[in-house]
Amino acid sequence: MGDLRNLEVDNRLVVPVGVPLTLCLGTTDVIHSFSLPSVGLKLDANVGALNFIELSLDHTGVFRGSCSEICGVNHSFMPIGVETTSPGFFVA
Repeated sequence: MGDLRNLEVDNRLVVPVGVPLTLCLGTTDVIHSFSLPSVGLKLDANVGALNFIELSLDHTGVFRGSCSEICGVNHSFMPIGVETTSPGFFVA
């Protein structure tokens, strides 16, 4: 109750705000597409290959997205959640 339908996740990816990050995506089954529209991020995860992207988020908050490929049963409803926090809170 109270969660955004098809957008909330069990465990968010928590990252510090203002810190340069490198995301590395890969998969072992089918192509997935990691998409966070509010950040302007879309990156595919391909079988047998690693894709990298550098990212730095400049304000705290919760960013929601989804797998934007129909890569299997119910994957059109696979949400992605990223939460940014202050570096001090992240370390603690």
